[in-house]
Amino acid sequence: MCERTFLAAAWLAVTGCGDPESRSDWTTQRDTLPSGTVHVTNVPVANVSPNWTLVEELRVGSLDGTGPDAFGYLKGLVALEDGGFAVLDSQVQELRVFGPDGAHVATHGGRGQGPGEFADANGLMLGPNGHLWVPDSRNGRMSIFDPGDGFIESFPFADGNYGWVWNGAMVDGSRIHRPWRGDGNREQIRVYDLTMTLVDSLPLPSDGPEDEEYDPQNQPGQFYQAQGGGYMWYGVPFFANEVRFIDSRGAVWSTRDGDPEYRLARWEPGGDTALVVETRRPAVPVSQVERDSVIAAMRLMLADMGVSRQWDWSRIPTVKPAVESVFESVEGNLWVRTPAADGGVRFDVHSGDGGYLGTASLGPGLSLSEQVDPVVRGDSAWLVATDEFDVNYVVRARIAPAERSPS
Repeated sequence: MCERTFLAAAWLAVTGCGDPESRSDWTTQRDTLPSGTVHVTNVPVANVSPNWTLVEELRVGSLDGTGPDAFGYLKGLVALEDGGFAVLDSQVQELRVFGPDGAHVATHGGRGQGPGEFADANGLMLGPNGHLWVPDSRNGRMSIFDPGDGFIESFPFADGNYGWVWNGAMVDGSRIHRPWRGDGNREQIRVYDLTMTLVDSLPLPSDGPEDEEYDPQNQPGQFYQAQGGGYMWYGVPFFANEVRFIDSRGAVWSTRDGDPEYRLARWEPGGDTALVVETRRPAVPVSQVERDSVIAAMRLMLADMGVSRQWDWSRIPTVKPAVESVFESVEGNLWVRTPAADGGVRFDVHSGDGGYLGTASLGPGLSLSEQVDPVVRGDSAWLVATDEFDVNYVVRARIAPAERSPS
């Protein structure tokens, strides 16, 4: 079956609005491999342009001031069913709730160890009944809040995820899946019920042998530097680190570490790889200006450390990773951030079975946070944006048809 037969409804599926003219000329091929894995290949037309644009319609945040809209460092964002949103500001350890018009509704939490307080909250999830779930590693618990009324209860949770952004997921509103590096450096998914009781541990697939010895001096995506009695790492610019995402059903989508190609695999918990999605977009090269800029910055850092030896600059890739991040819309579509040749922000939108639906670009004047994924529901998107001063804002954008040049 050709994907084009249902792409006329893509606008309805992606944005909640009917527009039969917003269709794609891409082709999609499906093959079933001998292993049973379905391989989906999306092939774009030449000179493909975005179908949709994310147009800002509401912005909350301020450069100056001390009010609830003065954000420090946001590590969590959820969209509420009434059109409002909630954020976790990790700098002040506060959970803040805003209405559909951007007005401040409530602030919960604050630094401390008492009920409803945080020590190192680092994420935010929307749970059953519209409640807000906040992991707090240093306090060793998961706290639950009503958006308006505040703290409800908390459950002990030994996370061990200090200082990082939460990467767990609420699955089917009934359990929480959390990536975990276990004994022997093997990765797994830990499954918790809604009392944060561990009910299962599922090994993640791995490309390398289980008994492979870890060598800090020979990591593909890192420059190694001995320092004092220890060592430091510096990420190789433009290296294709693994991108991983847990969807609302508990399936794990991931790229392969070191693979810059546009290829995503979906692994079903407790099973095998069920789906591979490949999109044949042309690679976006690393420009000479970009390459020279990152090398100059690393040379300056080494000089400041008193290191005269230079790293092997030939390890810097010549093309950018085709998959930068992945998230899922409330409707279950997969949004894949992929680099644009003009340096802008671009998302390819796929159905849950991997078929290409269209491409959305970010409107002018918007720069996305690298830490917090956007939230898409219907024809609206909520995102954490930053300005030239790295000030955080929350923007609600309307997903509108892109203007087309006359052919």
